[in-house]
Amino acid sequence: MRHGIGLGLVLVLLSAGEALGAGNQGCREGLWVSTGSMTTARRWHAAALLSSGKVLVTGGVDSGERAIASAELYDPATGRWAPTGPMSIPRGYHTLTALPTGKYLVAGGGSSGLTVSAPAELYDADTGQWSLTGAPHDAREYHSATLLSNGRVLVVGGLGESGLLASAELYDPATGQWEATGTLADARRFHTATLLPSGKVLITGGLTNAGPASSAEIYDPTDGTWAPAAPMLIPRYVHTATLLSSGSVLAVGGGDTKADIFDSRAGTWRPTGQLNERRFLHTATRLSSGEVLVVGQSIKAERFDPDLEAWGDAGCTIESRFEHTATLLRSGAVLVAGGPGATAEVTGLVVIPSDATLATGASLTFTARGLNGLDRAWSFVENASGGSLTTSGDYRAGPRGGVTDVIRVVDGFGSTGTATITVSPPATAVAAASAQARAMGCAITRGGDESVRGAVLALLLLTWRIRRNEVSGT
Repeated sequence: MRHGIGLGLVLVLLSAGEALGAGNQGCREGLWVSTGSMTTARRWHAAALLSSGKVLVTGGVDSGERAIASAELYDPATGRWAPTGPMSIPRGYHTLTALPTGKYLVAGGGSSGLTVSAPAELYDADTGQWSLTGAPHDAREYHSATLLSNGRVLVVGGLGESGLLASAELYDPATGQWEATGTLADARRFHTATLLPSGKVLITGGLTNAGPASSAEIYDPTDGTWAPAAPMLIPRYVHTATLLSSGSVLAVGGGDTKADIFDSRAGTWRPTGQLNERRFLHTATRLSSGEVLVVGQSIKAERFDPDLEAWGDAGCTIESRFEHTATLLRSGAVLVAGGPGATAEVTGLVVIPSDATLATGASLTFTARGLNGLDRAWSFVENASGGSLTTSGDYRAGPRGGVTDVIRVVDGFGSTGTATITVSPPATAVAAASAQARAMGCAITRGGDESVRGAVLALLLLTWRIRRNEVSGT
């Protein structure tokens, strides 16, 4: 089975009128920070947050569409990746689901150009090893997997060995077995699956045999049945559908700037604020604040404010990504990795200004901006000038000049940002050093080597005077 997403997505890319990474002006720099690179470049991989706070990344495909068996762990405390046990079968286009048992289920996927027809696998975070579990009834890729309220995993649709699938299956962690659970009205892949507050699952869009779909269906786990839902306002595939804090669902992307909201109580769709960029093969992550962070297709990240129903600038990512993963960390930061390379980056805090030069005794108020948290506290990393700093960012340089201070801000989720302040020597000290240099015969005049020698000697003398004062405490 071929893995290309086909002419339809190519047309979406062309209709967007821009190449990946194009049109990247107008977003704020510095809100994203590079972190360690994965040991293996990958895309169409899967990621999950472990109970330890680390992030597990599994499988994917390389630049030659060859499936990958390796897995690795990201440690937010160090910003580094380390290999963990590989899967028994190379897989890309698969799903990874955290189970209530503490293990992690990998299902489906493609390998070496074919859909995987093999048992699913379980990852044990304590041992770092994989074990085989029951095989699904249908081999599939580009499907969805949703953890239900009862602890089972619902796997829906995708691409099978003979074409698109309408089948759905349930995995029971207690038995390690799969059972069929009804059939979709429309076979589809590249769709979304969202667990609603009611415990039901909303399936939206995707690519059907008739092309991109606007249709939606709802699965009821109490009786294992499917029912039609109101269709989306436009067809979408390779899009996202994110559950908001209100219980509504935000549908984004699929090659368009339009966004829609599904009211899970009323069962209806309505338009909401438009994105600034067309999105497809992107990620959408609900932040601790309730906002939704969208990353992918260009370096312009955006965030959706559900109260204002408006989109705002979420900064320029360091690289333009697609077919990547995005994982909400315990700190409230978001880790994006791969797609298509090995690099990774995280959201961070930016201090404004990040560099400043002040005279001794001068004051400046620093501010911080970022995606995570509102409770921010300031402190010194280095206070060479003997200055002062309030917990709200009001800084005053101390009496010692010719030194550098470093301050840090930490938000409620542990994200940090720093700023460096160069504290200039007092004007009286500079004047005194210049006078002393002249008395030593080092006249500072315009032009010639004499001015250079004078400036250097004056600087050396000033440094000696400052150090002598620090030692004597004066």
